[in-house]
Parts: sequence; structure tokens; C-alpha cells
Amino acid sequence: MLVKTYWNSTMNNQPYINGEGHKVLEYLSNDTIVLDLPFIMTQDKRLTKGMPYLKVEKKTIGEDIAAIRLLNYQDYQGVIYLNVQDLKTNRCYNLSHNMEIDGDWWFWSVVDFQTLTDSTK
Repeated sequence: MLVKTYWNSTMNNQPYINGEGHKVLEYLSNDTIVLDLPFIMTQDKRLTKGMPYLKVEKKTIGEDIAAIRLLNYQDYQGVIYLNVQDLKTNRCYNLSHNMEIDGDWWFWSVVDFQTLTDSTK
């Protein structure tokens, strides 16, 4: 609990603009952020705590696909951490990304059901 308290005290919940001048992270409310990265494929790049998403993770050979629920998120020193729960196994873990990296490569991606099923995009 002490680590969580320290972690929360070091977060400022302010927008994050990387060295290239790209606003990567914006806090909309206590439970919703906008994470403007090319591999966040949700409506308006929004991620909301408690909502389900589909995660695709690149592996050495192939990809791992899982249904996840976003439990929490933290930003610390230019890195975003998404705390998620695998809905099949109930395993909890973090997805992370250095927000200073301004490119289209990715190790993991998340998509919401609405974007996944919208045939107009």
C-alpha cells in the first residue's frame, strides 16, 4: 500500500507533451484519459477504467490476443502504465509505453468493441 500511495503522490494528472511537441496524454476525468498513440484504436483514443478492450501483443513468433479490462493507469516520468486484467485468466499485469517515442511501432495495441465492429473506418 505504501508503494501505491507514493506512486499516486508522484503523479500530477497533467497533460503530457513529448519532446516532439505531440500531446500524448490528457486526463478527461478521474476515470478517463486520451492516449494519443497510433496503436490505441478506441473511439477518440479514449481509455476508461473498468471498460473491456481487446489487446493484441506482438510476440517473437506471432501475436497474443486477449480480452482485458482496464483497471487503472499511471503516468510517471514520461511512461504510461496501463494496469489491466485478463478476462479469461483474471491475471493482472501492466502494459507500458515510453511516451517520448514518437513513431508507429508497437509491442501491444488495444481496441474497443465499437471501433472493432465499425465497418466505416
